[in-house]
Amino acid sequence: MPFRRALLPLIAVFAAAFSVPAKSASPEGLWLAEDQTGRIRIEKCGNEMWGFLAWQKEARNDTNNPNPALRNKSLVGVPILLGMKPTGDDRWEGDVYNPRDGKTYSSKIAMLPSGKLEIKGCVMGFLCSGENWTRLAQDPPGTAPKTNCAGARR
Repeated sequence: MPFRRALLPLIAVFAAAFSVPAKSASPEGLWLAEDQTGRIRIEKCGNEMWGFLAWQKEARNDTNNPNPALRNKSLVGVPILLGMKPTGDDRWEGDVYNPRDGKTYSSKIAMLPSGKLEIKGCVMGFLCSGENWTRLAQDPPGTAPKTNCAGARR
């Protein structure tokens, strides 16, 4: 019996010493927007996450861009998630560009337990709207390749 009493604390010490914390999920990869009209490729650029439009169901130009010189350019390759910095486990904050109105909003993204990515854009810090994106396992045909963060600065 004394052996068992000594063994239990020893097992507990070894278990604590050799336990490995769970790895946080990364949003890096290819995502399908909730309305299925676009695919966004998220890449780690330095210590930030950036998301670039990699495919559109219907090809469109960035007609609402506040910079008139960019309004005739294709939306494919345009940064959508801008400078997302980690704020905790599976959470990042930065900005999101909305090509539907040409405006940039403060944004938060979070990996959900379901494996989806929750994106929220906010006006004045508290009026928020969002959607959930679905991870794609591989690059479907027609998807633009990684940008290697070349467009990370708008």
